Amino acid sequence: MAYWDIGLRHIVDVDGQLLAIDAEVIDTTSLLTKADRPAHLHLWQVRAGERFRLQPRQLVRLSCDEVLFFETSAAIAPSMLQGLAA
Repeated sequence: MAYWDIGLRHIVDVDGQLLAIDAEVIDTTSLLTKADRPAHLHLWQVRAGERFRLQPRQLVRLSCDEVLFFETSAAIAPSMLQGLAA
């Protein structure tokens, strides 16, 4: 098990913001809160260039050996709705 120099076991990246978390699992809502992101955003896990959508309150097992990357996106992009209306 890796133990980072800062004293916590897990490092995650949410929209470019690095977070240190000392828990084996975390739910997506708590992860958004720790990253100071609005709870209505969808959370995606990025792995090997692919994006996987996570469900609200879904538990995510954190890895000790790698930094996990997450991105957020709005539930419905306003620009998409404007394009459809035109």
